[in-house]
Amino acid sequence: MVTQAAPKPKPISAHQVEDAANAPEQLFLAWVRFQRRAVTMQSYFDYDLHHISLSFKQKFLRPFEYVVKAWQSLWLMLRKQPEIIWVQMPPAPLLYLVFAYKLLFNSQVKLVADCHNATFRAPWIKFPAVVALLNRCDAVIVHNHAVALQARDLGISPTHTQVLLDRVQPLGGGESFAEVAQRLELETPWFLIPCSFNADEPIAEILEAARQAPDLTFVLTGNPARAKGRHELSQAPANVKFPGFLPEGQFNALVYNATAVVGLTKLDGIQLSVANEALGCDRPMVLANTSLLQQLFPKGAIYVDPMDAHDLVAGCRQAQAESDRLTAEVIALKAERAEQWFASAAPIRQALFTKP
Repeated sequence: MVTQAAPKPKPISAHQVEDAANAPEQLFLAWVRFQRRAVTMQSYFDYDLHHISLSFKQKFLRPFEYVVKAWQSLWLMLRKQPEIIWVQMPPAPLLYLVFAYKLLFNSQVKLVADCHNATFRAPWIKFPAVVALLNRCDAVIVHNHAVALQARDLGISPTHTQVLLDRVQPLGGGESFAEVAQRLELETPWFLIPCSFNADEPIAEILEAARQAPDLTFVLTGNPARAKGRHELSQAPANVKFPGFLPEGQFNALVYNATAVVGLTKLDGIQLSVANEALGCDRPMVLANTSLLQQLFPKGAIYVDPMDAHDLVAGCRQAQAESDRLTAEVIALKAERAEQWFASAAPIRQALFTKP
């Protein structure tokens, strides 16, 4: 079990709507091991961020996992008595918990739901009263306009639904790349593919691409145990590396040094965090050719059919050959996204920080 409190960086006053001294006490609860989005927003919104992680392999133990996480979260709320509570959605039980806290302990607390794509898909959206509770939040934040439309169609009021793209920031430093590369026995060219091993990820196609291109190396980060029942990894070729879920510093070192960063999904409407991480590190991208990803990342990327291993190989080779052009485009897109993000974030912050 891990309860990780991220340090509160000094706010960036140039883009804030009021001084940090006037900022209300805020708490951000995320029932995951780590989530880049919450970390990148912290310096602007000035909340106290806690990743609360506990994971049982056996599904029948999952309710006990939620009980422990709920107890830790409740203890934090009671101890800190925040004026604003942010929750990362999903899971739905966390939403139930903060509304119970509001009902029993502080009726004036403001609640903000930062909703990832999975919030609006089964099983989470089918939990009782989830839509009703989201409509009672002070703000529902979604990651792109496609998800905002999906939320509206499910009955979530557009009047307090705000679109805020993932913030693009340089990743922090960490372990030297030389040490990581030696441990993984990396050979150039190599491509970083951060994975959660969810069903929407074309893992079989990635492994087939590796078989077709033995001169390329593919590094699939993330916990491979999550692939059980979804993906077959036992026949992966030798040029596929599975380093597991890496410490942040080691992962960052891989992003900064990859030939290109690959982000693949079979589903449209999925915004991939890895693409923002690539932007933050000025790395070329190879992305699934979904309409949303092409809209969000119109520069710096080669788009491929995620279900076509041959197309993936061709895209990786093209990214390697056109690295200089793609890198220049990534740098330009990063600057554009920064301006867009602050323009969207400022009214959200102002509305939350305004006293009733």
